[in-house]
Amino acid sequence: MQYRFEDTRPHRQFGAVFDINRCIGCQTCTMACRSTWTFSNGQEYMWWNNVETKPFGGYPQQWDAKLLIKLGRQKWSNGKYTGKTIFEKTDGELRDEPLGFPPAKPEWRFPNIYEDTATGTCKEGLSLPAHNNFFFYVQRICNHCTYPGCLAACPRNAIYKRPEDGIVLIDQKRCRGYQE
Repeated sequence: MQYRFEDTRPHRQFGAVFDINRCIGCQTCTMACRSTWTFSNGQEYMWWNNVETKPFGGYPQQWDAKLLIKLGRQKWSNGKYTGKTIFEKTDGELRDEPLGFPPAKPEWRFPNIYEDTATGTCKEGLSLPAHNNFFFYVQRICNHCTYPGCLAACPRNAIYKRPEDGIVLIDQKRCRGYQE
């Protein structure tokens, strides 16, 4: 894989573990993180922690399906992925940016809209039959990736990876919150 930024393999690696077997999708951890770290003007779209409902939902809405459509069919040869990653396959002439799409305002304002909802109408006194819908929860946090897509996407070069522990940080003096 080609990655145009300096490879910063850390001396130590930070990690976080969430027991998703105990998660009920209440978003308490999401709101605690949000109220601690993203409370200023211009940070409304930032969700560094989020619990997604699968197989539906996601933030931005349907991000995974939209990105898979852009990537096209996956190519596997002898158990090894030989297709292109989001860093290698880009839109048009923007060779320095990873593949992606900017979320629309409604997509970042309500990251869990319509998740965990069984829809339908029911008159009073009627009961709905049991349904075979299922949901499970996936904790999405900053993974402090070895090859951070956010670092590659930032037009101000405000995101960097700290070499001593591998934590991905944002230089607040450079960041302008462009959401790109």
